[in-house]
Amino acid sequence: MPYAVALRLDAAAAAPIEAMWRALAVAGLHNDSLALGYPPHVTLSIHPDAADPARLRKAVAGCAAQWAAVDVTLAGFGVFAMPLPVLFLAPVVTEALLLRQRALAEVLAGLPGDPHYRPGAWVPHVTLAKGGPAGDPGWLGRALDTLAPLWPALRPARAECLELVHFRPVTVLQSHHLPSGLAHAAASV
Repeated sequence: MPYAVALRLDAAAAAPIEAMWRALAVAGLHNDSLALGYPPHVTLSIHPDAADPARLRKAVAGCAAQWAAVDVTLAGFGVFAMPLPVLFLAPVVTEALLLRQRALAEVLAGLPGDPHYRPGAWVPHVTLAKGGPAGDPGWLGRALDTLAPLWPALRPARAECLELVHFRPVTVLQSHHLPSGLAHAAASV
């Protein structure tokens, strides 16, 4: 069971994303996001089970003490072309998101981690669905057809919680509410 560090989105922004997850499940296209039981989020890093949990906890707590909540605008759909496609919501890549991800990577330097989450390789995303049945080239089109009518319900989000989780199943090991406010934001990364 690996570890992940995630920026969890506010409840109002999460609701239409969860509606997208339900629509995909009802259409028989993907139910893993619902089954995971963890709210919509942007993952900043993933680490293997062998990673030092004390170091992860210390890093997450240290970052949370310095960070403010960050606005997240979802700009469109994206696809990672892996052996099976991963469909996601693509946030606008902002300096604030990149700085947070880089700051976390710096305090976790030397700790084993997924190479897709290294600075310079990381693509911010909110996962919607992972892959269709092997050999089903129409899966992605059906998924997008299912989701397109739900797009207008999406709203600007706020990543307001920094969490350390261990998964599958998801266990939240730490949860830090990130304060709002320009004074805190100006003093933090």
